[in-house]
This record gives sequence, C-alpha cells and structure tokens, in this order.
Amino acid sequence: MKRVLLDGLPFADPLPEGFLYHGASVFTTLRVERGEPLWLEAHLSHLRRHALALGLPYPGDEAFAQDVEALLGAFPKAFCLRLRLTVGEGVRLAEARPYTPLPPSLYREGVRVRLTSFRVHPDLARYKTGNYLPYRLALGEARREGAFEGLLLDASGHVVDGSRTSPLLFRKGTLYLLEGGLEGLTREKVAEAARALGFRVERAFLRPEELQGHLLLAGSGVGLLPVGRPPKALLPLIGRFLPACYTE
Repeated sequence: MKRVLLDGLPFADPLPEGFLYHGASVFTTLRVERGEPLWLEAHLSHLRRHALALGLPYPGDEAFAQDVEALLGAFPKAFCLRLRLTVGEGVRLAEARPYTPLPPSLYREGVRVRLTSFRVHPDLARYKTGNYLPYRLALGEARREGAFEGLLLDASGHVVDGSRTSPLLFRKGTLYLLEGGLEGLTREKVAEAARALGFRVERAFLRPEELQGHLLLAGSGVGLLPVGRPPKALLPLIGRFLPACYTE
C-alpha cells in the first residue's frame, strides 16, 4: 500500500497544478533497506540544490527528515521500501511504497536496452524535474520492443540518459560516466566504488556508435544492472550495489 504526505500531512486532495501540468517540481528517489534510507543526506543535498537552481523554495532537510520518519513508521514490518521526495511551488511531497527487487538472474544475465528517438531537455537534463514526459515516452518505446530500458540522446546525438537509470560504459578497465544527462546519485556512488576497486573512471560524451564495451545501468531502483551478461571483472562492482532485500 502506498503512503503519501503533503506538507507533512496525510495526502487526500488533488495535487497542486504545478505537479500535474507544467512540471514545476524536482524530486529524488531512494531505497530503504532494513529500515535505513540509503544515502539520505546526499539525496537531500541533490534535492536542495536542484530546487534552488530552478527557483523552488526548499522546505529544509529537517522537514523531509520528519516526513521520512513518519513514513517509515507507517511500514513497521516492511523490509524494503521505495521513497520519493518532491519539492514543488511552495509544497513538499513525500511518498513511500513497498519495494520488490528485480529477479537476481537479471544481475547475472543482464537486460536489454533500446536506443530511442527521444531527447532530453537542453536546459533541464541535469535536474530531476517533474518535466518527465520524454522519459516516460522513452520507457514506453523500450517496453514495446521488449527492452528493460530506453536510452535518450541530447541535441548533438550523444547517449546521455536512461528513462529511469543512468547509463555507464565499461571498456578495457575504464568506467565511463556518460555525460549530458541527470546527475544520478547512484551513478556517483558506483564511480566511487569503482575507483576503490582499482578501475579508472572518466566522464565522456559518447555517440551510439562509440558505445563499444559493456553498458551498465545505475539507479536507486536497480542498484547496478548489467546490459547483457557482465564480464567477470564487473561482478565485484555489481555485487556491491545488489539490493540487500535479497538477504531477508
């Protein structure tokens, strides 16, 4: 069952117009494992920075921390949850729902992706805003073709983002963070872990024909998911981000 708080109170009324029509909001999503939100401070930092960049009043970390505590209390027996925290024009929204991880086989065998015809916003691509239609359309196109994820381009034809994940490319010992899309927090955590494991990490703008190597998808809902069967060199990195929900 989904639980929603609007400005700290149980939600029942329709969403404000800014949420519904012109995407005047920013949000972040995170996973809760064993009752602990993953990287909550970092998520709030991203949310605060994105809100201020778009001129949206940020209600403060403490307000969201109270919302998170209240939502966790509404699911006292839940092992894993998915949280979404949103800042709009003078309002904040906090949502929680039970989280079911992907089948473990996908982390061994990988998934399929589709390069879609959709492009990210030239000015807003780095921010996680309510202006989400291109990503929804990209995901729909991918699903119609039997793919797990749809990739989006920028105006120059670089592959910059996924509809719900941040793409990375592994090639010859180097992990490339594809630039031009959302500043994904999970992707940054993957980069930190990759450096600790001895990989080189670089940022790059890459066109579809330059994606030679092994693609990975990073996101709060998936951890680190390979596209196709991953090479052995990537297994320790993938394992570090495997959802702990499997261990209950």
